Amino acid sequence: MGRMADVKTNGHVVWDLTSPGSSDERTDYFSLGDSLPPFSLLTSDEEREKKAEAFSPGTYHVVMTPDSFSSLPEYADEEKPKSNPECRTSATNSPTITVKPDVREDPNVVILKTFEDVTRRSPSSGKIRISPTSEISDPFCNLSLSPNFTSLPSPDVKVEEMTFLNPRLDQQSQDSTIFSHFRHVVWRQLFPHDHRLDDSCGSDSHSHFMTLSMDFLEQEATRFPPLSHAMMAVSALSLSHSGTGHNVDALQYYQQAFPSLQVSLRNNDDLVSDGLFLTHFLLLIYEIAAAEPHGSNLWSHHISRLLHIAFLRRAKYGQEPHPFILWWVCHIDLYALFSGAGTGEFVRAVIDHQMLPGSECLLYPSAPEGCSVIYSDEHESLPVIMRLYHDTFRLAAQLGFLAARLRHDKQNLPFAEFDQRSQEVSDLRRAFGRLWESPDVAFLHQHQDNLPRRSREFMQQSATLYHVCQLFSYSSMWPGQRVESDFSPDGEIDHHATEILRLAERTTHTRRADRHFIVFPLFLAGATASASGLKMMAMELMTSMEDEEDGMGRNAATTRAILQIVYKRQLERLMHVGHTFDVDWSDLMAQEGLQMVNFGF
Repeated sequence: MGRMADVKTNGHVVWDLTSPGSSDERTDYFSLGDSLPPFSLLTSDEEREKKAEAFSPGTYHVVMTPDSFSSLPEYADEEKPKSNPECRTSATNSPTITVKPDVREDPNVVILKTFEDVTRRSPSSGKIRISPTSEISDPFCNLSLSPNFTSLPSPDVKVEEMTFLNPRLDQQSQDSTIFSHFRHVVWRQLFPHDHRLDDSCGSDSHSHFMTLSMDFLEQEATRFPPLSHAMMAVSALSLSHSGTGHNVDALQYYQQAFPSLQVSLRNNDDLVSDGLFLTHFLLLIYEIAAAEPHGSNLWSHHISRLLHIAFLRRAKYGQEPHPFILWWVCHIDLYALFSGAGTGEFVRAVIDHQMLPGSECLLYPSAPEGCSVIYSDEHESLPVIMRLYHDTFRLAAQLGFLAARLRHDKQNLPFAEFDQRSQEVSDLRRAFGRLWESPDVAFLHQHQDNLPRRSREFMQQSATLYHVCQLFSYSSMWPGQRVESDFSPDGEIDHHATEILRLAERTTHTRRADRHFIVFPLFLAGATASASGLKMMAMELMTSMEDEEDGMGRNAATTRAILQIVYKRQLERLMHVGHTFDVDWSDLMAQEGLQMVNFGF
């Protein structure tokens, strides 16, 4: 009791053997349990529980031998033969174990067969488990603290010039490789900037304007160590999917971020710091990129933390210093809302509290105040198109919230009342029509092939979101929508699915930075299209994104796997009833435990 002097057991019916509740009146019950055979011979949990209750609580010993640690990397010796696993077993059920007779017969002594350190499994053996939630039950559990980075590894050598990792490289060399990959690959994926800026890793004359330059991230990571762990985790995950054939244990870096956060948050200034905001942003990216079918992850935890931090930062600064990051998180949360994986908590709060950044902050912040530079040849088109995207996004959020409400009402309201509420879908469709049929937008859309590159690409991104919303409104607002529709929506559905596939083909073939925005649209087009050719094309485009060598994670592969499950169920229904209209992909994902954020990382 030395370590727990404040713990009292007096009068406790279990731990105090002098307590009346633990003595005479239960003697018969205890003796019944004591008469049972040894534990190894018992066949039911009831018998085991009764047997256990026959003994008073006591002290138990766990004995670890050299064999217990032989499977760990730091104790492994390739020149020594592996220990016979049959020699490492419990003393209570192995009469052949070579220990002293009195220890072997003691039921309170267990000899540990093998020590499994789940957080340090070799990524090269078996299936790599990147997402942390199968290894840790709580993000703030008692992980061992890792040493903080005083500075990030040297980025002088480019990744393509290096010999990639092998198990014998020391930790410093591995960290240098991973950080170099972040600087030269990952940063450009997360913060794509226009080539005309000549922004060589944030070190040129424009870098003092670039609030999210690589130099800025490196400085913040040195000041706030959890950010360095988050950067390394995302980079290691990207490196493991880079097509080099080498595996990197990204999970170890991810797990180091949590205890580092606990010791780095010292005062109120840290709670509103860029370092904390960017750390949770990168950990959110990691969770989305590492997600697997049927796998749980902590993406909603990080998005909730980002919302809380955003409110604190607004109270302190008046507005978000990095509105580009807010837009990133809003995009992610919108597609989570559409897919049913989230409630749109972040988007709703940002819109309701007038925190949604302006359209001028949608592109990489290469100018002061988090805005993007607009070039002379873009003045007539890009501002209009960015406002179009901004307004389309707000309508898309309304559509997502309406769908969530209608899915709830479908189960709880009489048909007549539900039918009246469902008319709101038509109102939103008309709002989309008014926005996209305005003269300025119609002209730019008609002549988009002649627009400057950024204007053209942003118009295509805006059009993709528009067609996703229209397709969603005809097919996925509530279960059974297509069956209950007053008219056949197949024509509208296939039209919008075709447009999405056409836009996705342009995006994926040119390997553009905005291809992250294509994954959910491809999934929705494939899941809802009636024509088999459209379904096949959606799957092929998804596969092409999965095979990209510069992909950050497995999100496209996971989404493709879920789409295959939807196709399988649709085929089953087609064989049984002759149509697939009653297969609701959102309900199917919920039934199969497949809710995930479909965003292309």
